[in-house]
Amino acid sequence: MVLRQQRKQELKELIFRHAVQLFREKGFANVTIDEITQSCGVAKGTFYNYFPRKEAILLDLGQMQLEVTEENLERYALINGIKEKLLTLFRDLFQKYAVNAGLAKLTITEILRSPLLMQEEFNVINKFEKLLNGLLNEAQRQKQLPSYLASADVAAVLAGLYFHALLAWAASVEEAWQMQTGFERRFEVIWEGLKMRGEFA
Repeated sequence: MVLRQQRKQELKELIFRHAVQLFREKGFANVTIDEITQSCGVAKGTFYNYFPRKEAILLDLGQMQLEVTEENLERYALINGIKEKLLTLFRDLFQKYAVNAGLAKLTITEILRSPLLMQEEFNVINKFEKLLNGLLNEAQRQKQLPSYLASADVAAVLAGLYFHALLAWAASVEEAWQMQTGFERRFEVIWEGLKMRGEFA
């Protein structure tokens, strides 16, 4: 069962990589599903098993990041202190971009070109904010965050900081580690601002 799941994931990543490479070479609008399937040597039906349409390939990057966060929630629960939990979460996400930097930049750029894709990406962003909100709510119950703070607002600010870092990186020649470093600097500014209104870890 595990091997089967691993094989399915590898096949999905193969399609994703070949598709994004074609998008890079020819432009998203100029690539057909037939070209993608021929490039990676899979049947058209196999493609549709993983992606209902061509646009879904671009949205898969954000979905994968969301899945990374969901899968790691148990591990984050073992980390003491909400600040370290959040930094670990964001470092995990940035690490994924570092592994596939070129593909990630292209994917982000293509999503920005399409209002429809941007709308669907916002759905992923909203889910991400809810995951952050859950961690922040728990931190408030444990007295690690002041109770007067609206955890949903803090989650929105942190998510905004994260996505701003991604967009700025996609439009630059920076390496992924530079994106992460910049994010963590700004995270510290926000954290210090929060601490001024209430003492917490």
